Amino acid sequence: RAIALDMDSEIGDAHRGAAVTFGTMTGDRSMDDYFYSDLILIWCCNPTVTQIPNAHFLNEARYKGAKIHTIAPDYNASAVHSDLFVPVKPATDAALALGMCHLLMEEGGVNETFCVEQTDLPLLVRMDSKSFLNEADIRDEGDQNTHLFINEPDAKILPASKGSLALGDSKPKLEAVSTVRLLDGREVEVRTVYALLRERLKGYTPEFVAKTCGIGVGMVH
Repeated sequence: RAIALDMDSEIGDAHRGAAVTFGTMTGDRSMDDYFYSDLILIWCCNPTVTQIPNAHFLNEARYKGAKIHTIAPDYNASAVHSDLFVPVKPATDAALALGMCHLLMEEGGVNETFCVEQTDLPLLVRMDSKSFLNEADIRDEGDQNTHLFINEPDAKILPASKGSLALGDSKPKLEAVSTVRLLDGREVEVRTVYALLRERLKGYTPEFVAKTCGIGVGMVH
C-alpha cells in the first residue's frame, strides 16, 4: 500500500476538468507530506536533478526519521543522498516490483481487509473468456455491468455494489476457485482476481528476481 503525491509536482501538468469541478487540480497530497513518511522510494526518477525545487523535502524528511531507498541502474545524484541504493539492470524494474508483490502474498504482508473492500481482487473471472463474470452471464435479466463475488460465510455468488464500497453484511472471499453454470447451460471455472494474481506471481521468487535484476537476493527482501 503506497501513498500517492501530487502528480503535478512530478510532471508539471494540470487537470483542468478537476480544477473547474472541484476547485483543485488533484485530490493528492503535496510534497511536504514526505515529512510524515517512514520509507520513501525514489524509483523511475531522479528528483535531485529533475525536481530541484522539491528535492529538499526528500532530504529533510530524513531528519524526521524517514529512510530513502533509490532504485535505479545508475548511481545518480539522488542515490548519493539515499540510505540504500538498489542497482537494478536497465529495464528490469517490473521484475523487481512483481517480486515484491510475490513476497507480500507469500509472507502474509497483504492487508486482506483493505483488498476485499477497496479493490477488485475478490471479483470473479471466467476462465473460458478471461473476462469478469457478470450478472447477465448467470441470471435472467441480469445486469451486464454488475460483477460478482463469492460470499465467504455461505458460499453464495452475490453482486458487487455499484453505488458504494461498503460491504454491509457480506464478506467477499478473496482467494477462490469455483465452477458456475451459465445461462446457456455450460459450466465454466471461475477464479477471483486475487487467485489469478497469486498464480501470475509464482515465478517471481527472490532468486529469479535477483538474477533478472542483477542484485543480491537480500536486496529483494
